[in-house]
Amino acid sequence: MRYILGNFKANKTRSEMQAWVNEFTKAYKPHPQVTVGLFPQMTHLDYLSASLSHLQNVFVGSQTISSYAEGSFTGEVTAQALSGLISYSIIGHSERRKFFGETDDVLFDKVTHAKQNGIEPIYCIRNDQDPIPDGVIYVAYEPVAAIGTGQNEPPEATCAMKQKIKLPPHSIFIYGGSVNASNAVEYFKTNEIDGFLIGKVTLDPQEFLAVVNVAKSH
Repeated sequence: MRYILGNFKANKTRSEMQAWVNEFTKAYKPHPQVTVGLFPQMTHLDYLSASLSHLQNVFVGSQTISSYAEGSFTGEVTAQALSGLISYSIIGHSERRKFFGETDDVLFDKVTHAKQNGIEPIYCIRNDQDPIPDGVIYVAYEPVAAIGTGQNEPPEATCAMKQKIKLPPHSIFIYGGSVNASNAVEYFKTNEIDGFLIGKVTLDPQEFLAVVNVAKSH
């Protein structure tokens, strides 16, 4: 199975998301060996989930969840609150670590709450020094120098890093960092990479679908 995961980050108004969905649904063709995941801002989760529920092999997840279970934590969106709406959440993205000071302890708490509420973490690491919590299946390796820079890490370097990382048994290894349709095929040719976590390219449905189509043929 190939996994193409799109992270919208803090982008798209409601009308812009509606336009994205309209274009995506018209062009999307499912493939039995390709799973597509989409991670919008929290405000778009309901809309995107409802709009794409009829599509095969497509799921919607959150970009993060709270490290708290519940209680007096104004502004937090807990795993409990998202339970039943999503089945996946990105946890540990380097932007969350950098801009919001999320530590390994905080991220481990997020994973615990996610798993307790039936949410599968897409756990992001920057290198082999970032620990991976027990129970994680999806590990997304995102070298910081490649995120949003247009300078993707070469596939051979990514495979070398995979060998250094202490991956959990039966894990799914995902690469993220300036992926597009032009370079995606080289990663799949290694037979070491199961999919991608994509940022900027996600914002254009046709560019995103171009990567999906590469996964269908490799």
